[in-house]
Amino acid sequence: MFRILCLLLACGLPLAPAHAGLLEWLGLGRDKTPPPAFLRVEQAFAVSSRQTPDDLLIRVNIAPGYYLYRHSISVTPVQATFGDWLLPEGRPYEDEYFGQSQVYYQQLQLRIPLEQLQSGGRAELRYQGCTAGLCYPPERLEIPLTSAAGS
Repeated sequence: MFRILCLLLACGLPLAPAHAGLLEWLGLGRDKTPPPAFLRVEQAFAVSSRQTPDDLLIRVNIAPGYYLYRHSISVTPVQATFGDWLLPEGRPYEDEYFGQSQVYYQQLQLRIPLEQLQSGGRAELRYQGCTAGLCYPPERLEIPLTSAAGS
């Protein structure tokens, strides 16, 4: 009898997915709760920039429920020289991995003085952000710079 039962189970289980609800009834099916829908990184942290003759202005619009870590933000000149600039203070945040941190919500604006630009100059923006249940990998974005002569 036991052999017949095992044979029936062995033959019937490959067909089980075709029978709606059988795997769930056995406790083997998928969880009915859909996974949360996370925004793509460029939607969660929409970066725009504008260059004036004297400054590079960077704006990051941060989607509701998302935040950027202050300690992960850097802007590095490549074939360019920046003047002194500082990141604005963030809001205090107790992070389970990083401990006491500062984060930005809604929007971050940076004004970086431009001192010298060479042909092919650019700024490399690095950042990392999170939301409940997900931290994105660190991101790197290149922002092209143009000299005052437009070359």
